[in-house]
Amino acid sequence: MNMQNIGNKFPAFFLKCFNNLLNGYLMKTFILLIFFTALLLAQNTDDKVLARIGEKKITLREFTERYELTPQIGRHNKNREDYLKEELLYSMIAEKLWALESGKLNLDTTEIMKYTFTSLQKMYWRDALYAAEVKNKVSIDPNDYVIARQRSTWNLNTKFLYADKETEIDSLHKILLNGFPFDTLLAYRSENSLQSEPYVIYYGKMEQFVEDTLYKLKPGKFSSPLKSPEGWYIFKVESIEQNIISNEKQAKELEKTIKRVIEARATNKAFDKFVNPFFKDMNVVADGEVFWSFSNKVIDKIKARKIKANIKDGEKVALIDEDFNSILKEIPSDTLNMVFIKFEKNPITLREFLHDFFFEGFFSNIINENILRAKLNSRVKLFIEKEILAREALAKNLNNNDEVKHFLDMWRDNYLSSLFRNTLLKDAKVTDAEVLAKYNEQNKTNLPTMQVNIIEVLTDSLEIVENILTGLDKGVDLGTFAKRHTKRTWTKEKNGEFGFFPTNAYGEIGRIASEMEIGETYGPLKTDDGYSIFKLIGKKEATDNLPKPFEEIQGELKKQLKLEKLSEKMIDKTVELANKYGVSVDEQMLKSVQASNLSMVVYRYMGFGGRILAVPYSAPFTNWVQKWKQENKLP
Repeated sequence: MNMQNIGNKFPAFFLKCFNNLLNGYLMKTFILLIFFTALLLAQNTDDKVLARIGEKKITLREFTERYELTPQIGRHNKNREDYLKEELLYSMIAEKLWALESGKLNLDTTEIMKYTFTSLQKMYWRDALYAAEVKNKVSIDPNDYVIARQRSTWNLNTKFLYADKETEIDSLHKILLNGFPFDTLLAYRSENSLQSEPYVIYYGKMEQFVEDTLYKLKPGKFSSPLKSPEGWYIFKVESIEQNIISNEKQAKELEKTIKRVIEARATNKAFDKFVNPFFKDMNVVADGEVFWSFSNKVIDKIKARKIKANIKDGEKVALIDEDFNSILKEIPSDTLNMVFIKFEKNPITLREFLHDFFFEGFFSNIINENILRAKLNSRVKLFIEKEILAREALAKNLNNNDEVKHFLDMWRDNYLSSLFRNTLLKDAKVTDAEVLAKYNEQNKTNLPTMQVNIIEVLTDSLEIVENILTGLDKGVDLGTFAKRHTKRTWTKEKNGEFGFFPTNAYGEIGRIASEMEIGETYGPLKTDDGYSIFKLIGKKEATDNLPKPFEEIQGELKKQLKLEKLSEKMIDKTVELANKYGVSVDEQMLKSVQASNLSMVVYRYMGFGGRILAVPYSAPFTNWVQKWKQENKLP
C-alpha cells in the first residue's frame, strides 16, 4: 500500500460537506457577504436611473455593484472618490454605446455570443435552479445547535485502520469482534506509521454520519466500518479531552464555527435531497470516437504548452486561448458539427462542447496520457450533468428570473462592447510607409520627450491581482510581487523595473504613467496581455542625441502607431455614438452615491459549480468625454 496515498486520504471524511459548498452560496462567506450586501442595498434603488444611453440605462444599483466590486488602487483616498466614480460611470457609458452599436452590426450573432456567452447564461440559470431547489429549501433543526454545543465541548483522540476494499475492512472488523486487540492489529499495518500521535477529531471536522458514530463511542471502543470517498476506516477512541474555552473571543469564534457547520450540513442535505433523485434515471452518453479525436488534440496541446512555456514536471500546465483556437482550427468542420453528447432532444455537437470546455479552462499538474484522458472523461461527465441542470432551469422558466436577467444584461453588454472594440482594432492598420514617416518625423528635431520609469506586475491571474492589492495595503513593495509573478521575463530579474521609456510607448500604460506622480501606483489595468499593476518611480524630459536605427525600432514604432490609431478611433467613434444614441447623466445623483471603498477581487461562486467575477471588469476609458462635451457645449 502506498504510504503517501494513505497520508493524503485519511482525513477525507470531512471533504464532501465543504466541497458541496463550492456549489452553493456559503463558500468564501466573507467575500459573498460583501457581494450580497450590495444586492440588498440595491433593492431600494433599482428604479433610480443614473445615466441613459439611447434605449439603455445605468441604474444606481448596477453602478454601485460595479463600483464596489471592481478592484482599483487608490479607492481608499477620499480626495479621489469623485474622480473614480466619474471615471467608472463614463467608462460604463462607453461600454453601453459600443454594445448598442454591436447590435446594429449583428455582432450579437457571432460565434462568441452563440457559444461562449451561452455557457455564461447556463451558469446563471443553474445558479437560479440551485437557489430554488437547494438554498431556499434548507431547513435547520434547532436541536442541531444543542447537539453541536455539546460536541464542541469535547475532542476525540483516535486511531484508525484503513483499507481500500470493503472485503478487507470487513475482515478486519470480524477480527476485532472476536477480541483481537485493536493496537496489536494496527501495529502490523502500514497506516500505523502515520499515527505517532492520535488523530484528533473535533466538532465539524468530519461528515455528520461519521461524527454521529464516533461521538457515541466510549474510550477504548471501536466503530463499525465507515466508508469514505477513497476507502474504508475503523476508528478507535483512545481518550476524550475537554475543549476549554478560556475567553469571550474564543467563545464567539466557536459559535461562528457551530453556525457555519450546521448551515453547511443543512445545505448538504438539501443538495443531496434534490440531486440524488434528479439524476437517478438519467442516461446520457457521449460518442466514443469523437471523444478520442478531441482528447488527442487536447493532450497534444498541453504537452506542447509545457515545452513551449518551459514548465517543470509537477507544475501546473494550463491551456491558453492560443491553444484553444488552434484546436478549433485543426479539427475539421465536419467533425466539429458531429453530435458528441447524445441527448434525445437538442443533442450537443463537438463545437458546442469545446466552446464550453474552453470557457471553463483546462489544466493539469501531471502530463500523462492516461491521467489526462481520465480528466477529460470526467469533464465530459460534468458537462452532461451541468447541461441537464441548465435544461431543467430553462424548463422552470428561471431564465426569466429578474436577478438572472439583471446580471446577464450586464455581462451581455460587456461581451458585445469587447467585440466592438475588436472591430476597431482590426481597422487600425498601419503601413510600412507610415512607420517610416513616423520615424523621420521624430528625428527631424531633437526636442525633449517625456520619459517615465515604472515597476510593473503583468499577470493573467486575478488571484495574483487580489494578493497584490492586499499586500500593497500592508506595505509590501510591488517589486517583491514582480520578481515572483510578472509575465514580462525581461523585467523579472529587475524586480519589475522597466527603465526609462517614452510615454507614447506601451499604450495605456505609458499614457497613464505620464499623468501620475512619482510614488503613485495604478491598477489593475486590463490590457491585451493581461492585468497590469504599476508604480511610477521616475519621470524626466530627455533628448536622444543619436537616433536609433530604423530597423532596430521599426517593430515598436509600428505597435505604437497602431495603438495611437486605435485610441483615436475609439475616441472618435465613441463621441459619434454618444451623439447618435444620446447620453444623459444625473450628475447630482452620481455625487451622492454612497459606496464601500473596496479594493479586492470579488468572485461569485455559482450554484452547482462554477466561479466568475462578481461583475464584469472593464478598463477605464474616459478620453472621449472631453471631446463629446465640447461638441455639445456641456459643462
